[in-house]
Amino acid sequence: MRTAKDGTAPARPATSGPQRSAFWWFLSKWSVRALAKVWFRASYLGVANVPKSGPVLLVANHASYIDPPLVGISAGRWVAFLAQAGLARIAPLRWWMAQMGVTLVDRDQPSKEAIKMVAATLQRGECVGIFPEGTRTRDGTVGSFKSGVEFLVRRTGATVVPVGLDGPSRAFPRGVWLPRPYRCTVRYGAPWSAERVLAPGGVEALRAEVARLANLPLRAELAGTPQVAPGRNLLPADAPSSSAGAGT
Repeated sequence: MRTAKDGTAPARPATSGPQRSAFWWFLSKWSVRALAKVWFRASYLGVANVPKSGPVLLVANHASYIDPPLVGISAGRWVAFLAQAGLARIAPLRWWMAQMGVTLVDRDQPSKEAIKMVAATLQRGECVGIFPEGTRTRDGTVGSFKSGVEFLVRRTGATVVPVGLDGPSRAFPRGVWLPRPYRCTVRYGAPWSAERVLAPGGVEALRAEVARLANLPLRAELAGTPQVAPGRNLLPADAPSSSAGAGT
């Protein structure tokens, strides 16, 4: 797949992989961006940390259905996403996701074909966004990452950019039918090399950086008790993203 040099107007791919419509992508991006600005007072920090070319894996926390759109409209280039197959039951949403180039997977048993397609997208030098917790948080914490991050980085050597979504867990949490007008901030951290992610403890360090950027606590899963309170208000809404080398 090819994107424009400035990353703003994706073209239909010339090779196999996730298909998308440049027209619907462009229209959706600016419509959602305007809505997010008004309803969520959305802000996007550290966008310059996302490389404009080459394979990039955006790794973000997952708290809400609005997470993918907030990342997709702000990353500065077209982003391929994975989404749970259950969303395809809703016909209009299934059609829209197809136009955006979303790859559907069973979050409990992701198919090898889908994962290979995502890896191939990275190998073609594109940008992929994943939410490695696998599901939306239930308690406002950042849970453990599934193995997809390590697999994709090891297979493709992609640069990894940690992304923290601060606000969606309160703007549109589980059990709420309509989004609330709560401020949302998307923070892009400094890029991580594949070697740094694959080093011993690298994935867990990456999870800690994502949680820091999201202003959310890590889930103390080994202890069996979520640490909900301590991570709140760690960063002001306009705090800058981390500098190179931070997060370990």
